[in-house]
Amino acid sequence: MRGSLVDESQDEITYCAKHKKTPTNVRCGRCDTPVCPQCLVFAPVGVRCSDCGKPTKLPQYQVSLPILLRALAASLAAGAAGGVILSFVLTFPTGGLFYLIAAAGVGYLVSEATSFAAQRKRGPVLGSIAAFGTVAGHAPIIFLVGELLFTILLGTAIAAFVAFLRLRYP
Repeated sequence: MRGSLVDESQDEITYCAKHKKTPTNVRCGRCDTPVCPQCLVFAPVGVRCSDCGKPTKLPQYQVSLPILLRALAASLAAGAAGGVILSFVLTFPTGGLFYLIAAAGVGYLVSEATSFAAQRKRGPVLGSIAAFGTVAGHAPIIFLVGELLFTILLGTAIAAFVAFLRLRYP
């Protein structure tokens, strides 16, 4: 009937695409899929389905395998260089406290080398790689030096902690 105020499309019941028995009148703003209140995701531009509403990872946190391998190599190289430097620091008369401060600095430098090799990307995986590089760099010191073992282990933990935190998140 022409001029009728009743919308004939309202008579048709639509159901959620994932929950087939749940009636809904809401559709995704991007793909026009019917979504129920359990499935919808609120986005800044309206309602989305769970597929369209997934947040994308920032490019800063997307790391490919070649970049991870390059970051691992840089972390191991910087950790080894830092371990050599720290082994000389232990020979100073004030080795204990100065060693802990230098270990934190080595952790920072290892994280910077890892970040540079990974094209300044970040994330928990790169933080773990940097922490692994610092521990691997300290390994020869731990096994070769018998005295000051507690100080060396504490320095290793501090360096790994600093390296991990620098790359974990911004």
